[in-house]
Amino acid sequence: MSNDVDVELARIVKICYVAVDVVIPFFRGASTHVYEVARHLTKLGHEVHLVSRRISLDQPDSEILDDIHIHRIYRGIIAPMPFSRYQQLEKGEAHVSTSLLNEVYAGYLFTIFSLYAGAISSHLIKKYNIELIIERETSFGAGAIASTITKRPMILEIIGPRYSRRSFRKSKRILAYTQSMLCEPVPPEKIAFVAAAADVETFKPDLAQRKLTREKHGLQDLIVIGYVGTFAKWHGIEELVDASKKVLKKYSNVRFLMVGPYFKHAKEITQKRGISDAYVFTGPVPYVDVPKYINASDILVAPYNPAKSELRKKYGIGSPLKVFEYMACAKPVITTAVQPITQVVHEEKTGVIVPAGDSDALTEAIISLIEKPLFAERIGKAARQEVEKHYSWKAFAMQLENLLRETINSA
Repeated sequence: MSNDVDVELARIVKICYVAVDVVIPFFRGASTHVYEVARHLTKLGHEVHLVSRRISLDQPDSEILDDIHIHRIYRGIIAPMPFSRYQQLEKGEAHVSTSLLNEVYAGYLFTIFSLYAGAISSHLIKKYNIELIIERETSFGAGAIASTITKRPMILEIIGPRYSRRSFRKSKRILAYTQSMLCEPVPPEKIAFVAAAADVETFKPDLAQRKLTREKHGLQDLIVIGYVGTFAKWHGIEELVDASKKVLKKYSNVRFLMVGPYFKHAKEITQKRGISDAYVFTGPVPYVDVPKYINASDILVAPYNPAKSELRKKYGIGSPLKVFEYMACAKPVITTAVQPITQVVHEEKTGVIVPAGDSDALTEAIISLIEKPLFAERIGKAARQEVEKHYSWKAFAMQLENLLRETINSA
């Protein structure tokens, strides 16, 4: 490639980000991740065309949000799939079932739908003269099809194990978040390991929002333990409820602020344990409001337990987005000893780590932070510094930008 390419890259790169299994915007972690990657690439001056999932007529088929060109397609091509509910918790893991319906559905996704999504992506690439493709691994090989049709180089983003073998072979480079998600060996020169991140400008300490949010939910003068997520079984919610009952025996002024969708089962467990009065379930909140709830909390928990999910037990948890966001708000975090968390959270320096599935250890960690407020404050501040230095979306985008340059130059 000529030096002209490097000059152009320094100015702008046109990117087609193929993430056809992800709704943008939405309150799930996958949506946040894709949106933040795209948004921070545009903030660096690049032009991003994001091919995402459309789940209702209320969503326009195309729009521009935060300078991202979003193009939405139905999974059923002309309409949403009647038996596919994006809102259903962990729908993305349903393909591991052996039922005939799921096997037929998976076959459709990796053949007819991937061809359709690849053709749509190819049309956009030609229309906007796009130079490079990034395919999120849950796109069923659509990015690889677009790369084959348009001859544009492709980067495969692997944040989970459900990637297409076609995409694995076709990609020039692979962007991976954990080794455990790779189902086969990758040449060292082809792979780049990265960690996810937090928006340190949005997620930051905010005493004013802390006060308002605590007043809104009647949490003034109480000790608040916070959780943000989708209440998936492998998020360790049952262990948290068990731990909370023990904590409440010692500290009756503790409350648990639980933020996110799909909380019905968790709420039922608290009722059975007789501690529902100590819990506040907010339901899903707009992503821009999440920092308010993190700031309203004194201690944040992410007690992941991969043993509760066959997929997570085999491949790991992927990217712990909520942990980065907790840390960015300078909050003391309690989480579990699973990868890649132990690469990010340093025990008693930037957080507290307990064994996965151990409610007694979780209890002790919560009580310890309650009883040692200066220690909790110190590790919270250190966590903020760690995220600012190593795990901001801006730093992530700059790292990805270098990979874009290498990929185009090697094409």
